[in-house]
Amino acid sequence: MKKRNILLILSLALGQSAFALDLNETVQSIKETSAKALAQAEQSAKQVSSSVTSTIQSLSVNEQAQHWGLTEEEWKRYERLKKTERQYWSPNLDPLTTLGVEATSEAERQKYARLLAKKEFERVEKELKFQLAYDAAFKELYPGVMPISDNTMSPVINERLVLFTRLNCEKCDSALQKILATNKSVDIYFVDSRQDDKAIRDWAISHRIDVNKVRSRQITLNHDQGGLWMQHGNGKMPVIFKSGTWDQVNDF
Repeated sequence: MKKRNILLILSLALGQSAFALDLNETVQSIKETSAKALAQAEQSAKQVSSSVTSTIQSLSVNEQAQHWGLTEEEWKRYERLKKTERQYWSPNLDPLTTLGVEATSEAERQKYARLLAKKEFERVEKELKFQLAYDAAFKELYPGVMPISDNTMSPVINERLVLFTRLNCEKCDSALQKILATNKSVDIYFVDSRQDDKAIRDWAISHRIDVNKVRSRQITLNHDQGGLWMQHGNGKMPVIFKSGTWDQVNDF
């Protein structure tokens, strides 16, 4: 009887041990499965994130390239050039100039030169358009008041001049270039612009008028609205005066 009880107890103990062992193995298996699933999920998330980042970067490169009129390959070449000695020689050089300077053929050089010319034309046109709009707004809001200018860009600026000119006048252009070479301030009046701001803007762009000098009012661009030319110029073209005194200047 005692032997049977002992055997029964041993049997129960062994059964419990086996059950515990099976339970531990099951729990361990669940843990391993969960760990694998989590690792796979993290890997998938990384792949998705990498794919999204790559797509965003690709779109960004494409958009930047299009902004400058370039292909993606040209933009990538520009990025590579920025990492060469060019980064020390000219660290803030724009993409078109960078590619043009480092062009490997005359065709490439001409291509980037044309693209840059167009881009510069657009930039200057926008800035001149806004400057003329600002000048008109200032005159409307504060008639008779001269805007305050900070002419710190020129070391010496002598007395201000007044030049009467036409939109198409070779002799006038020659006089203007001589005035600009002296770095004097000048008020340019157009006698035939007919209040057409675009005509003056196009003239300024074609004559490479410095936008910064227009902004600082070292150079002003004006319509001759009140017949000043008829009053002081006596039909002479071009004609130059000292501002304020209307003394005619014949040095140009």
